[in-house]
Amino acid sequence: MLHFYDEIRIEAPVEHVWALFSDTSRWEEWMPAKFSDFSGPVEEVGTTYRQSVRVMGFEQQSTATVVKCEPLRLYHEHMEPGPMENYFRCRSEGGATGFVFEADYELPAKLPGFVKRAVSSGWIERNHRRMLADFKALAEATVPAQATT
Repeated sequence: MLHFYDEIRIEAPVEHVWALFSDTSRWEEWMPAKFSDFSGPVEEVGTTYRQSVRVMGFEQQSTATVVKCEPLRLYHEHMEPGPMENYFRCRSEGGATGFVFEADYELPAKLPGFVKRAVSSGWIERNHRRMLADFKALAEATVPAQATT
C-alpha cells in the first residue's frame, strides 16, 4: 500500500477553509477530476459520489463513500477501486488554518503495469501537492475581507 502525507498553512480562518472544502460544486476548481452522483451532502456519513480522473490517457472511475466527518476538523472517505483512504484535516492556527491531506492507496488492478509504475513513481505525489496548492490559492483568494481582520 502506498502512503501520501502533506500539510499546508492557509491564510484564512478554519470556518472559511471548511466551507470551501465541503462545497462540492467547487471541487473541480482545485481537484483534477470530475465528480457526479452525490447521494447526499458530503458532510454526511454514508454519502457516496462518483469520481472520474484521467491518468496518462486512461480514464479511471471510482466511487467514494464518506466514512467520517467532523465539521471544521476531519473528513475521511473510502474509494473503490483501489482501495484508497483519503483524510482531510483542518486545525485553527489563530486566523489561519493548518490543512492536512493524507492518503493510503493501492493502484487499481485494471491499470496496465507500465501506467502503475509511472504513476507510483511520483506522479500521484506531484498531483496531490498541486491539488493542495490550488486549494490554498483558491481559499486565500476567496476569504471575505472581514474574516482577515
